[in-house]
Amino acid sequence: MLGLMVGLLTAGLGLGTASASTSADDSTAEVNASSAQDPTDPASTQSTDTSSAPAGQTVVFGIPGLTIDDIDPERTPNLYGLLSEGAAANLNVRTIGSATCPASGWLSFGAGARAQAGPSPVAEDADPDDSARCPTMIAPTTNVDDDSADSGAASANDAAKSDEAHADEPVAGATTAQIEGFDAVKEPNIGSGYSVDYGMLARTIAEDSTDVPAGTDAADEDALLEPCVAAEGPGAAYAAADEDGVVTNFTEDATATDCRLGVVDLGAVGIRSWLFDPIPNYSYTVPPNFDRETRVAEADRRLGARLQEMEDNAKDGAADPTIIVAGLGDSSGLPQLRAFIAAGPGFEPGSLSSATTRTPGLLQITDLAPGILDVLDVDSPRAVGFHSTPTDDAPQQRIDDLVAEAQKSTTIHQNLSTYSITLDIVFYVLFIACAILLNRSILGRRGGATLAPHVHRFLGWVSLGIASLPMGAFLAGLVPWSRTAEPGLGLFLSVVGTAAVLFVLALIPPWGRTWRGRVGALTGANLLILATDLATGSHLQANSLLGYNPIVGGRYYGLGNQGAAIFIVSLFIFLGIAVSWLRARGHRRAVFAVPIVVGLAAVFVSGNPSWGAKFGGTIAILAGLMVLLALLSKIRLTLLRLALIGVASLAILIGIAFLDWLRPAGARSHFGTFFDQIVTGEALQVVGRKLGANLHIIQINPALAIVTPLAAIAILVFLRYLLHFPRVHAGSRTGRLVNKWRGRLPQLFADSDLHFGFLAAATGLGVGLVLTDSGVAVPSTGAMVLLPFLLALSAEHAEEAHR
Repeated sequence: MLGLMVGLLTAGLGLGTASASTSADDSTAEVNASSAQDPTDPASTQSTDTSSAPAGQTVVFGIPGLTIDDIDPERTPNLYGLLSEGAAANLNVRTIGSATCPASGWLSFGAGARAQAGPSPVAEDADPDDSARCPTMIAPTTNVDDDSADSGAASANDAAKSDEAHADEPVAGATTAQIEGFDAVKEPNIGSGYSVDYGMLARTIAEDSTDVPAGTDAADEDALLEPCVAAEGPGAAYAAADEDGVVTNFTEDATATDCRLGVVDLGAVGIRSWLFDPIPNYSYTVPPNFDRETRVAEADRRLGARLQEMEDNAKDGAADPTIIVAGLGDSSGLPQLRAFIAAGPGFEPGSLSSATTRTPGLLQITDLAPGILDVLDVDSPRAVGFHSTPTDDAPQQRIDDLVAEAQKSTTIHQNLSTYSITLDIVFYVLFIACAILLNRSILGRRGGATLAPHVHRFLGWVSLGIASLPMGAFLAGLVPWSRTAEPGLGLFLSVVGTAAVLFVLALIPPWGRTWRGRVGALTGANLLILATDLATGSHLQANSLLGYNPIVGGRYYGLGNQGAAIFIVSLFIFLGIAVSWLRARGHRRAVFAVPIVVGLAAVFVSGNPSWGAKFGGTIAILAGLMVLLALLSKIRLTLLRLALIGVASLAILIGIAFLDWLRPAGARSHFGTFFDQIVTGEALQVVGRKLGANLHIIQINPALAIVTPLAAIAILVFLRYLLHFPRVHAGSRTGRLVNKWRGRLPQLFADSDLHFGFLAAATGLGVGLVLTDSGVAVPSTGAMVLLPFLLALSAEHAEEAHR
C-alpha cells in the first residue's frame, strides 16, 4: 500500500529527474514550471518574457511609503504616465517586524533578502518633540582611502573575494564612499533567522563581465554601459553597500554615470511619528509635518525632473532606459502594500508578478533584486524574474483594481485579530455550554433524561452553525466587499452571509434529514471548496481571515495552516461517515476503495507544488490516512507502528521535495526550497525561525493556544470519550468523574468507522502541530470544527436513545 502511494504521488505530482535537465537560461520562460502547467493560472498563461536585457540604462527610483492609491493623473502626472506605459503591482515590503522603515526597505532591496536596519533612534540625536520610530539613515562619507576599502569583505558568503571586489575603481562621475558605523546598521539581523548578503545586487552586477548590453543601438564606445551600480542618496547607499558599508560607486547623479543600473533615493513619504526630520544635505521629499498629498506630489515632481534630465542628456544612439519606481518601505506603523512600476523595453501595460507570489499584480521586496538581475540578463543566486501579464484595460481601471486588492489586504490585516478573538470567544462559549448543559446534576434538577435529548439537539444546531463560520472566512473572497464604501462592514457581512449559505446547504434533503447527513454535507462541502480553490489558484486562501495576507507575506499561494486544519478534520470526519454509510449498505470493497481514492486525492491536492504546496500539512494528511486505512484493515496500532507511519510519511514528502529541488530554482515550490535549505545548511535556521513564530503566536494570541487543551477536556470529559478506553470503567475514580456529564461519544463511537475517522483526524492535527510552520494554529483551528462536528453527530444518538 505504501509503495502504491509513493508511485501515485510521484506520477501525479509530475515530478521527475527529467526536469533537472532544463537549462538555467530557460528558467525565466518557465518560471514556476509547476504552475505553468496549470491552464487555470492566469499568471502562467498570459505572462510575457521580460528577460531580454534592455539596451539602455536601468534606473530604480525609490520612494518609501508610496502606494498605488497615491497615483493620480492630476496630482502625480509623472507616476501616472509611467504606469500608463508600463506594468505595475502592489509591493509587499515586510522585512523583519510588522512594519518596514525606509532604511530596512533599502537594505532588503539591495540584499534580496529580509533585513532590518539599525541603529534604533537615540534621544540625543532626535528633536525632543520627535517620537519617530524609524532610525535615521547614516549619510555616506566619501573620504575613503584605498586601504580601508580594500580591507572590507565584499560578500557575506565569501570574504576571500573582498580585495578583488574592492579593487574596482569607481566609474566616472562616482566615488567610493563609506557608511560609518555600518556594523550598528547590520546588528538587528544577527540571529534573526534570515541570511542577509549585503549589497548582493551591486556585487552580482559588478561581477558580470558584460560591458555592452545585448541589443544596444549605441555605436559610440562612449555610450557603452559598464557592469556596475551607481547609488545616489543615503537609501541607495544602503542598498549598494557591502557588508563593511563600502559603496563603490556613490554619486550625486546616478543617471549621469555609465553604470548599467542606477539607484536613486528620492526620499520617503511618512508621518512625523514614523520618520525623523530630513537628513542634512539629503533632503527627504518634504518634512513629515506636511500632508500626504503634498509629499507625494513633491516626490512626483522630483521624479519628473529626473526623467526630463535623462531625456535631455541621453547620448546619441543610446536606447530607451528602463525606469522602475518602488515604494521601498512603509509610511507609518500601519503596514500596507506599496507601489511598484516598471516601464521601458520589455514591459507592456499590465500587471507584474513573480514565481514567489504567483499572483498577478503582487510582488515582494525580496523579488526586486533577482528580478532586476533577470531584466539585465545577469545570473542571479535566485532564479526569480518578473512576470508581466499584459492587459487592454485603461490605466485608471488598472489602478482601481490594484487599489481594491490593496484595500482588501489592509482590511483583512486590520480585522484579523478581531475575527480570531471572536472565534476564540465563540469556542469558549461552546465549551462552557457543554460543561453546564451536559452536567448531570444540572440536568437532573430540570428533568434529567427527558431534557437531555433537547439539550443535545440544541447543542447540535448551535455546533452546526459554529462549524460553518470558519469556511465563511474563505467564501467571503467570492464577494467584492473591498469595493464597498465600508470595507470592514462588507467583510463582516460577507463572512456571515456565506457561512449562512453553507449552513443552509447542509440542511437540504436528502442529506439534511439526519445529523450524520448534515455533518457529512458540511465536511464534504469544505473539502470540495478548498480543493477546488487550490486547483484554480488559491484565490480564496489569499486575503482571507483564515488564509494568508499579502501584507504579512509568509505565504502567497497554496494551503495555509488554518485552511489545512479545516481540510484535515473535514476529510477524515467525512470519510468516517462515508465508510459507515457504505458498510451499512454492504459495499465491502468501497469501504476500502473510497478512503484510498479520496485520501490520495486529498494528499495530491495538498502536496502538489502547483496547488496546495503544503509540506507539513501533506505529511499530516498522509499520516492520518495511513492510520485510517490501518484501522479499517483491523491492524493494531502500537507506538512503534505509529512511529513508522510518521517516518514513512516524512520520507515520502522528503522524496517529493528532492524531486522538486531538481528543477530550476525559479520553478521550485516550498518543497524544493526547503530541500535546498537542507542542502545548504540553512534548514536549522529556518526551523528555529518557525519555532519562534509558534512562540510568537502563543504570546500575541494566548486565547488561540488554549483552544486545544480546552477541546481535549470537552471531548475526554464532557463528551465522555474517556469511557471508551478499556481501563476506564464506570466504577473507577475517573469513570465516576466522567459520568457526571451526559456526553454521547461512547455510544457514537460504537460505530467503529466514525471512531476511526476521529482518530485519523486527531492524528493529522497532532502531526500538523509538530511539522507545520506556526503549527500551534493547526490543532487549535481544527478543534474549532472538530468539537462542533462531534456535538452535532452526538445529537442523533441522543435522539435515538430517547426513542
